[in-house]
This record gives sequence, structure tokens and C-alpha cells, in this order.
Amino acid sequence: MSMKNSFLSQRPNLSLVIIVILSIAFGFSLAANFYHRNASVAIAAGDSTDLRPWQEAFVVVAEKLRPCIVHITSEKTVEVPSFPWFDDFFWPFGGGRSRPQPEKKVQQATGSGVIVRSDGYILTNNHVVAGADRVTVKLADGREFTGKVLLDPYSDLALVKIDAKDLPSAQFGDSDKVKVGQWVAAIGNPFGLENTVTAGVVSAVRHISSADDPLPKAEVIQTDASINPGNSGGPLVDLQGRIIGINFAIYTTSGGNVGVGFAIPSNIAKNVMTQLIEKGKVVRGYLGVIPRDLTPVLKEKLGVERGALVESVDKDTPAEKAGIKVMDVIVSVDGKAVNNSADLRRIVQNIAPGTNVKVVVVRDKSRKTLNVTIGELPVEEITSGKSDETDKIGLYVQPLTPDVARQLGLDESVKGVVVRRVEPGSAADRAGIRRNDVIVEIDGQPVTSVASFSKAISKLKSGDTALIVIQRGDRTQVLTLKLD
Repeated sequence: MSMKNSFLSQRPNLSLVIIVILSIAFGFSLAANFYHRNASVAIAAGDSTDLRPWQEAFVVVAEKLRPCIVHITSEKTVEVPSFPWFDDFFWPFGGGRSRPQPEKKVQQATGSGVIVRSDGYILTNNHVVAGADRVTVKLADGREFTGKVLLDPYSDLALVKIDAKDLPSAQFGDSDKVKVGQWVAAIGNPFGLENTVTAGVVSAVRHISSADDPLPKAEVIQTDASINPGNSGGPLVDLQGRIIGINFAIYTTSGGNVGVGFAIPSNIAKNVMTQLIEKGKVVRGYLGVIPRDLTPVLKEKLGVERGALVESVDKDTPAEKAGIKVMDVIVSVDGKAVNNSADLRRIVQNIAPGTNVKVVVVRDKSRKTLNVTIGELPVEEITSGKSDETDKIGLYVQPLTPDVARQLGLDESVKGVVVRRVEPGSAADRAGIRRNDVIVEIDGQPVTSVASFSKAISKLKSGDTALIVIQRGDRTQVLTLKLD
């Protein structure tokens, strides 16, 4: 699927300086470690054979993986208003004629996927297939199938099942063993160009947040292998042809590749895949705290070298029941070291709900061990607010947590849901609702959660008008939303 609105594309354009270094390769080891596709390398005739095994490795990977790559097309029927201002102008003089109905058009989006089981299971991104009325899968051999979809919006992963057998399938690698600097290949369908292979290295393994999604995400693999619109859902593989990530986003100042792409680690993808196949959904552990990373000043003040600082504890959660307090530093969960907030989320979410674990905290510079029964991550925190109700007005929301409120510069007293995305031309768009607005009230009813938001919207019928109270920065506004 097109990644035009990638997670950092909303930031101001950057002035990019490109430095090209011309170098001479002094043998296989130097070439392997320092030079890849963006370098201009001069190789002496006598040394040309040194790089042949390296080139052959990519050839073998391409030949092995290309049969496993699929082209995914998703279709969705949307209503497009036909110049509503024109209708409103002539309506009083229409002589009793019926108002023209909105046109229905089919929107198409494309992306990539990788076959992960020979019986027809394909891994891709949630954003490639979410909300589609029809999903078509084209195999490398040209065959086409209609797919059934299982979604996990939280991880931006999805499974597509097609009715086929004995398909070539890719194997998973261990993303925990990925090293910065190792060579990788990205395979997919950028701009609809099927089975395109690009090469690069792992640039970093980092924790990111999206401009479209203020909630923190898990660790991602950053690569300079060329990833472009249409690559979403395709695999990032190592030189053994094993999946180490699923490509899902790029950083861009132009809408195209600038050498900064991101993939969801394979260990996360494999866990999501397994649960979707076995349960039809993904169940995650839940603690009930808002953590933050430790700064050098906090480490010194609190007498710790690592851990996740507890900024808030939600009521009636496993954390509160176990006695975890604000300003505790969580350093270990179930025997696993916690170095930062990302570690804490990852470890807790991978623990089955109902499991009793020991959580070690540092409080007043002393260690305490607490017994915690892990809960299940509430659906409200997993979903992006997408439902039939939110579909009909054209926006998607998420809970307003203290962490998100801080990132948006809002006072802690503000309650509501955060707008993640507004569909162009939708009722929400025409009402003037924008991304990062906080919806606090609908027709006089307070909005305190995604559930209460969906309930309020579900009461609206075609032709109804609702008053929406929003918080935008430090201003409160009332907007009028008219449902077609």
C-alpha cells in the first residue's frame, strides 16, 4: 500500500546534504563491511573474484524468496459527494426533485505480502488490507486468489488466507539476533513493480513513535535498503533468506525513499501470526502503568542505572493491585531485565494473561520484589478506533492516555479520544476535524473512551447533525458534523 503519509512525513522538509565517497576496495572483508549499493567502488582486476561470493549470496536470496512474494490489491467502495455546495445552491429552486445521491467509487490500494505457510497463509501489514471490501492476492506465478483477512491493528500486521496448497513459503529468522551493519534485502512491489529486490544494511534497531500515532511503538529495524510505496507488507530478509522483519514505513521528505525504512521485527510478526491462526486474535499481557525512559539526571537522583520509570498507575489494574507506585523504577519482570520503557512493554505484552510473575522495582533507592498477576491488554488500547461506526463519519481515534496528552501539550484534566486520521472528503473532514484533535463531547455527552465515542456515533443516522466539542491545543471549539 502506498505509504505517502508515512509516520514522519508531516514534519517540515529537511535540507539534505549527500556526500558521495569514492573508495577502493582492499579485499573481500573490507568490501563486505564498508561498501554497499550507495558506494562507488573501484576494484582492481585481480581482486574482482573477491566480491563474487557476496554477489552470489544476493542472487541466491532473490531466487529463493521471489516465489514467496505476493502482490496484494485491496478494494473499498466509498461514497463521494458530488459538489454539495452546488446542490445546496440550486436545491431551493429544484421544483421538488430529489437531492442527487452521492456517487459510489471503488478505491484501490496495493501492497506486498510474503507466504509464510504452504497452505495459503500470507503475512502483510494491517494498513494494506484494513477496511477493504475485497482483497486480491496475485502470486509470483500469475495466479490470483480472493483472500480472507485476520487483522492486528496494534502491531500493524495482518494475515491473508487464500485457498491454495503446496505453496513456496519463507522461513523466519531470529530478529533478536539482528546486528547493526549486517546486510539485508527488501523484497516487494514498489509502485506496483512486482518482485523488486533491493539491498542494504541494518542501520539501527530503535524505538519509534509515529506522527500519525502518538502512542509509543515497539522496537523496529531500520534499514537503508530501498523501500518505497507498495513495499508495505513485504519481507526484510538476511543473506540466508530468512525473514527478519516486515517492511511497514519510511521516513521521507518527498514521498519517496531517502534511505530510511522500517520493518517490524520477525519475532513480533511470528507471534502475531501464530495467535491469529490459533485464536483469530492476538492476546497481550497488561500491567496498567505509563512508563518513561530514564534520563541521566533521573538515574542519578533515583540511584539506578537502568529501568523504566512509572509515571502513572491506572486504577483497578494489575499494577495497582500489586502495589506498584508512581516513581517506582521497574528493573525486572519475570526474571527479564528491563532497560527502558520499550523493554517493559515488550516483556509484559509477551506474557500470557493470568500468569503470576515477580516484578522488581527500585523505590527510595531500595529494591522491592512484588508479585503481579498479569492482566489482558484491553481491546480499547489495542484498536485504533476503527469500526463500522467510525467508518461512517470517516475518522479513526485512540484513547487519550497521559503519555499522549503530554506529547500533544495538553493539560492532564483534558479527557477524550485522540483523532488519528481523517478520511479526505468524509463527514468528519467537512466538519473541520483534524488529526490530533481531542474529541471531548458529542451532542452533550462526554467522551471518555473509544467505547463511549463509538456508542455516541452509532446513534447518528443519515441526515443527522451532531455538535462535536474538541480540544485543539489550548483552544476548545464546537464543530458541526452532518452525516450524509
